[in-house]
Amino acid sequence: MSETSISESRPDGFQGYHQVRTAAEDAELTHVGPGTPCGEYMRRYWQPVAMSSEVADLPVLVRLLGETLVLFRDGRGRTGLLHRHCAHRGASLEYGIIAEQGIICCYHGWHFDVDGTVIRAGSEPIDSPICKRVVQGAYPTHEHNGLIFAYLGPPEEKPPFPVYDVESMPDTTAKTFSITTPCNWLQVYENTQDPIHVLHLHARSSGVQFGVASGVDQVIEYADSPLGMFNIQTRKIGSRLWTRTTDSILPNGNQTGAIWEEAEAEKFFQRSSMLRWMVPVDDTTTCTIGWRYFSQALDPRGQDRPDQVGKESIDFVGQTAEERSYEESQRTPGDFEAQVSQRAIAVHALENRATSDRGVVKLRRLLRDQIRALAAGEKVPQPDWRKLPAISTYCQDTVCEWPEDAPDDDEALASQGRRVAATVLETAHLPPAERQSEIEARLKSSGN
Repeated sequence: MSETSISESRPDGFQGYHQVRTAAEDAELTHVGPGTPCGEYMRRYWQPVAMSSEVADLPVLVRLLGETLVLFRDGRGRTGLLHRHCAHRGASLEYGIIAEQGIICCYHGWHFDVDGTVIRAGSEPIDSPICKRVVQGAYPTHEHNGLIFAYLGPPEEKPPFPVYDVESMPDTTAKTFSITTPCNWLQVYENTQDPIHVLHLHARSSGVQFGVASGVDQVIEYADSPLGMFNIQTRKIGSRLWTRTTDSILPNGNQTGAIWEEAEAEKFFQRSSMLRWMVPVDDTTTCTIGWRYFSQALDPRGQDRPDQVGKESIDFVGQTAEERSYEESQRTPGDFEAQVSQRAIAVHALENRATSDRGVVKLRRLLRDQIRALAAGEKVPQPDWRKLPAISTYCQDTVCEWPEDAPDDDEALASQGRRVAATVLETAHLPPAERQSEIEARLKSSGN
């Protein structure tokens, strides 16, 4: 097609004056306060609220799902998460005195246990009936591998605490981290099902920010999993095909593969570099919190920096505002700049989505379906792992040798990606070590 015919087939330019600049937010998916559809959905799951290292001998003021709460550790080592304002006269428990059992309000000495029950109502008689009548708002907590989780939903619907298979990867260490992003949770979360952005943002726009191989064109497909969904990325790297599957564990969990993967050697079902949650602090703030994993297999060239992982810090570029100057972020933007600049809450009605947005569209649809199902009175799905030591997940990297005479067109790559993904799905009923062996045996025996 000639330049003239292309020009004639397009709309006129300079249409800024006429274009719609405002539209309603997709509140069903983005608003998370008490009583909102998405907020009620999120409250049916355990959510990480802080790193254990953040909670010492003083109460900590935290925000979670639009609520301001007080997190503390009592003298017995138990964690409590209470409503901020004392049930007596409203003083903030962030100024409370940590007790051997629970916390004591500084104003009038009301003493609450970690479940919110009143141990002593200040100067009231020890047998005062007020202790049987008043309860401070409180939520269950669970401390696990350096993170403190909370459940903010109906007590009678509290699910078992989930433990995932990647938490026990052999020869692997973990560090907790927590990063704050000043925008809505969904635009941070759906970035995990937008793999095409890796090619552009992390390779072509800003130079190589992760592995060089991540900048190679890939074939992308998407699949459902028992936990939500994952994308299937397949690339040809020299004489090998590299297939990565990236997990979305609904409602807001995610895993991703090795940060610096270069597909230099054959491997099967190499596990993830992170298990994290994009937790809504409120409608316009997100806390990404979880574990960053380190091992020789994930990082053969020694590029990881565990010492940089922690509070408001992670060891790869473009995740926080403080790590670089504004000029540097303009020259080499990362995830932080791309996500935050979409507005405090991205307005879906103003988007012009393309075929490369299929993963984002699918993720939004899955979330919306579950939110609406809950509103209709159905139970939200919870992971079922009663027959296994931990919940099977689906994030991995597989690199297979690919003969020079083998086809390497898009369909050949997609077919290999589907084969890897199907194998990962079909073996989820197996314990981790057995699953690893079975996947390797199947993929090797299937040939190229």
